[in-house]
Amino acid sequence: MSPRVALELTPEHLRAVVASGWRDVALRTVEVAWNPAEPDGAIARLREQVGSVDAIAVAVGLGFLHVKRVELPPAPHADRERILALEGDRFFAASAPVTVALAPGGTVAFAVDADALERWTLAVERWAPVVRVDAAPVALARALAHGGATIAGDFALDAGAGEHGVVTLRGGELVSARRIPRAAGVPSGATLPPGGAVPATHLAAWGALLGEDEDERGTLAPTARRRRFAARRRRRLAVAVVAAVAGLAFALLAADRWRSRTLQALEAEVASRREAAAPGEAALAARARLDQEVAMLGRLAASRNGTLGALAAISAALPADAVIQGAHAVGRDWEIDGTASSAAALVPALDKDGRFENVRLRAASSRFRDGARTRETFSLALRVRPGA
Repeated sequence: MSPRVALELTPEHLRAVVASGWRDVALRTVEVAWNPAEPDGAIARLREQVGSVDAIAVAVGLGFLHVKRVELPPAPHADRERILALEGDRFFAASAPVTVALAPGGTVAFAVDADALERWTLAVERWAPVVRVDAAPVALARALAHGGATIAGDFALDAGAGEHGVVTLRGGELVSARRIPRAAGVPSGATLPPGGAVPATHLAAWGALLGEDEDERGTLAPTARRRRFAARRRRRLAVAVVAAVAGLAFALLAADRWRSRTLQALEAEVASRREAAAPGEAALAARARLDQEVAMLGRLAASRNGTLGALAAISAALPADAVIQGAHAVGRDWEIDGTASSAAALVPALDKDGRFENVRLRAASSRFRDGARTRETFSLALRVRPGA
């Protein structure tokens, strides 16, 4: 994109600031002498030094301006400017037709010779489209307030031959502008501070370019040219919106494609890892099955060992002549059937053993002869203590 140019027209010089084509960054400054009556030669020299540009914003120097502090009826800004334009001869001491503008704030008005302004603008437009024309004091106030700075005071500004200019700013707003003959002995204002990379001598030009995207109120241009400024601003806005939407669409498309590629890469990586891990997964599954079998066998062994241990304890506690004919266990509760020489002696024998509790006879015993011996049947119930 080609750069843009901010241009101030003073009675003796053309002062230009070359800026980036897509953001408000000053690249360099240029100054050439000129004759306001023959602008084409100076514009051509300036073009040779700068090259092709996309747009030009113009600030008309204080030396060309009629300045008037005005008191107008309360009305919208555009209506107040129309009052100035219709009654220009009442507000400004000018014999020729003038182009007028009302500064933001509505108390300072400017006028410039309409024919001269049109001649200068057409000469500049042979180089590139003019996108804004401001009175230099208005452009200067904008440049000094750029970036949120609040500057107040009286500042010196170039005016015509044999005079100096003074602009007064309060809270970043233009309060007054004056052209004062040097012979009057009135001191000029303070020296202007530089605006970053822009020297103080070129601040008015820079301020005109900073207003490129602002509305047309206060522009030092006739109605027809203001309409062209507004149409160009709307086109720039539309192009910017379309570019932003297209950029967003491309970004979303790129993000979606990136996500698809990433997903495919991850799926391929997972598949390759799964294939490589298949033998290990099979081994882990086999080990898990073995662990389950070992645990089950351990539980069975513990259960069997507990049952056998309890039966062995009962057998050891019974008298030597006792014969167990049947045994049934549910958990730690046991039922024992058998024969002994004395069934009544069994309960005390088991009850005094600390490994058992709740020892009792389940049924009455009966005697019978076993050869030369007399024996008795028994049916016992008891509970084995934990850990027996």
